[in-house]
Amino acid sequence: MDDTAAPHRPTLRKDAARNRRRIIDAARDLARRGRPPQLNAVALAADVGVGTVYRHFPTPEALLEALAADRFAELIQHAHRAAELPDARQALRGFLAAALIAYAQDQAFTAAAFGPGAATAETLDLRDRLLRVTGDLLARTAGAEALRPPLGPTDLQLMLCGLGFAVRHSPDRNDPELAERYLDALLDGALVAATGGTAG
Repeated sequence: MDDTAAPHRPTLRKDAARNRRRIIDAARDLARRGRPPQLNAVALAADVGVGTVYRHFPTPEALLEALAADRFAELIQHAHRAAELPDARQALRGFLAAALIAYAQDQAFTAAAFGPGAATAETLDLRDRLLRVTGDLLARTAGAEALRPPLGPTDLQLMLCGLGFAVRHSPDRNDPELAERYLDALLDGALVAATGGTAG
């Protein structure tokens, strides 16, 4: 299966696709500010009718599932762009930085990534694809550096999930550099230059 392909979904008219995008963006912004994305509130924030929201997402759960799927697809695309960069370590770091922001800001994504609840077939497929592209970036990095200890894609995503939780609950959570510091600590502990034996 081509990991760059978009998830299967019926093609929407341009105006419907624009409305769907506005709804998802508005719901994500509400969630980021700690407000549950209730459909009426999302309609107001997206400047669309409540009926428009309900046509796309008949329940709040369906909207949360769409938020998670959208974030999975975004990170998968980011991983493919990172794989084209010449520096394997910087490629991995850039991708992990984007994933950490998702875990810190998007609890719908975090729940879909590791939560025990039922998920749609689309979300499960995206979850598997994210792990595959994470594994590809790890394998590329391991060709230039040693991993200490050896890490798999699930290990790394779980560690990022934990860091995202730490960012959300830190007294310094509004510090824009906090996530970067946590990510540096993770990479300094996990990546060791193959030639020198110490993190660079």
